[in-house]
Amino acid sequence: MKQVAVITGANGRIGAASCTRLAQSGYLVVGVDIGADGIGNWPHYQCDLTDLARLRAVLEKIEQEHGLIRVLFNNAGVFHPETDYLDVPPEQFDETMDVNVKAPFFATQWVAKRLIAEGQGGSIVSTASSAGQRGSQIVEYGASKAAVINMTKSLGRALGKHKIRVNAIAPGLINTAMGARVPAYAKQRATESALRRAGEPEEIASVVDFLVSDAASFVTCATIDVNGGAG
Repeated sequence: MKQVAVITGANGRIGAASCTRLAQSGYLVVGVDIGADGIGNWPHYQCDLTDLARLRAVLEKIEQEHGLIRVLFNNAGVFHPETDYLDVPPEQFDETMDVNVKAPFFATQWVAKRLIAEGQGGSIVSTASSAGQRGSQIVEYGASKAAVINMTKSLGRALGKHKIRVNAIAPGLINTAMGARVPAYAKQRATESALRRAGEPEEIASVVDFLVSDAASFVTCATIDVNGGAG
């Protein structure tokens, strides 16, 4: 029986590439996105991740319709590069934290509780960012991704005894709609990286595929850089 893998932000380029890759690896992939309709050949559920009640209801429905969620990729994220730090309003800060931190925290909590109740192990992966490691001029975004990195370490330690692994990826500049919106200094960093280019969504998906697989059975609490060697 195929393991159920849920991917948030499934309509974005990284989400879609990850859905495709995990489906090829034999998972029953389920996409979750704020968009009303899915873009791939997998079940799709609409969800605004700032609405935790809706998120819980969607996860419950996915389990009812497809089975126990064994893999969760907390991929969805938001950022606002057009707003200078001095002008960031509270509602923008809240949205960034709600989508980038709170939703992964509570989605992981719900999935972990169900895995523990069923006596099953599982794998959680979240999208952090190189901005969470070295800081960012998009201050609230960098702070949210730093929280994801710390949360990954903490959750991995809390859930390891239940055979639930928790890891994160830290992409650099990737050729996505979000990547196209990053400031010029961030794009310049990609051209100065070891590989001298931006990454492709499929290069993120391949790392996600590894992290959720048995090949990574001794990997947890880790944040994997996928940034082409950007310093």
